[in-house]
Amino acid sequence: MLRYIFLFLFLFPLNAFGQCMPEDLFNGKATVEIPKPKGFFSGTPKPSPELIEQAKSLAKLNALKTYVSKCLKEDRTKMDRYLSVSDKIKSQIDLIVNIEREKQSQNKDERTLNVHVRASVNSAAFDSMLVGTGRTKKKLRMISFFIARKADSTDTKVFDDKVTKITKNDAGVTAEKSATTDGTTTAMNKEGSSYTKTQTGGSTVTKQRSSKRNWTVVSSKDLNAQVQKIMADNGYKGGRYASFAKTCGAPPMDIINEEFSQNDTMSEDTEAAIFDAILESDSKRCKRIRYVTIGTLNYNTALISKTTGKPTVSGSVRVTITEVPEDDFPQVIASIGPINIRATGLEDNDAEKNALKMAGKKAAQEIVDSLKAQGL
Repeated sequence: MLRYIFLFLFLFPLNAFGQCMPEDLFNGKATVEIPKPKGFFSGTPKPSPELIEQAKSLAKLNALKTYVSKCLKEDRTKMDRYLSVSDKIKSQIDLIVNIEREKQSQNKDERTLNVHVRASVNSAAFDSMLVGTGRTKKKLRMISFFIARKADSTDTKVFDDKVTKITKNDAGVTAEKSATTDGTTTAMNKEGSSYTKTQTGGSTVTKQRSSKRNWTVVSSKDLNAQVQKIMADNGYKGGRYASFAKTCGAPPMDIINEEFSQNDTMSEDTEAAIFDAILESDSKRCKRIRYVTIGTLNYNTALISKTTGKPTVSGSVRVTITEVPEDDFPQVIASIGPINIRATGLEDNDAEKNALKMAGKKAAQEIVDSLKAQGL
């Protein structure tokens, strides 16, 4: 029985059922033809050491293909980067893929060598190659920050329905006839009866004042971390706004947070001060910054979903990317959103945290796509 269990685990690795882990192993196999010996040799040909290494390398490539298909299928960013640099990564296959177990078999009739391997993948080296081959133009330096705003209360006033009723009354008389006869004489009698007819109708008008929400700026750490990760995975170098503000003399985050808590944007003076800090600073590090990305996430408090019964958070993200040229006024080169997001969790806090991560991932991918579209 144990033999069948081990065989099952060999054919179906555990990472097929969940997220890939560093200790996971991946299957790879290869088949190569053994050259026919020269002369009158009639025995079973043996593969040369060079041929065996060739088969192992092919098996490693197939193990890497298994890793990519299972571990990158949910990560659009990494998959795109891999497809663009796959040839370079494959050329370093021996540095990325390590054979943990292998099995060789030889088909005597067809003179072929079959190699089956279980291999580990150095995910750190793999990711490093993805980033190292990305866009790292010296001129492209970006500062980005996202503000997360949570609606902690909602004030909505609903008025009583206004009903208009219409009543119509009709009055009239109807005649009834009766007759008697004795064979020779007919007598006719007429009687009158009154009636009334009432019709009702009308319309109903509902009046509701627009809702007023109180917004609170909350920590956007998870959101910003997700943005920075995806940007870095694509080779775009960014910096933390706090360090930029301190070095270059830009407005600190507490001022920006205060303005965003009152409005869904910052004041014109604060925005201009950020751009002036880049253009007027004496620091070379500040002058190398040419792009500023500002994003906002607005989301509601978690509500129980009628479908799943779990806490659910809905929100929307907006992003602007501004170029700050040396000899011209700042200009918006991309305006993204609103991007709608919806996330669930086991508890309210989980749902909010998942919403922040989802917003960061979607926004960052839109930023990357916008920059690529403009050749940056």
